[in-house]
Amino acid sequence: MSIDETITPGDQAVATADAGSGLDMESESLLEDLSSEVGQSGNLDMLLDVNLKISVELGRAQLKFRDVLNLSTGSVVELGRQTSEPVDILVNGALLASGEVVVIDDHFAVRITKLLNRIERLKRVL
Repeated sequence: MSIDETITPGDQAVATADAGSGLDMESESLLEDLSSEVGQSGNLDMLLDVNLKISVELGRAQLKFRDVLNLSTGSVVELGRQTSEPVDILVNGALLASGEVVVIDDHFAVRITKLLNRIERLKRVL
């Protein structure tokens, strides 16, 4: 059984598995790991195909209302983060990882450098 994953800029990750009985091997492994830690995970397999919103936060800025109204095309908003600092990777608004921005074929991407373990990710997303 093989798993193909395609990620396109601005789109969601799409994973497909070869036809087989029930869950793919990766999903089965995930459920086994989680069931030993979480307990009643019998219905967890129903959630494995749910789409989640992934966003990457480059930084934040706080501006006064008048400064926001004065923004125009070409304005620069300085973010409170150095270029060498990792970016935050959020899933449905919950921080799950950090990484570094890379460019692949003229598209931005993020290389994950630090990731919460599976149990912590599950707790934060659910």
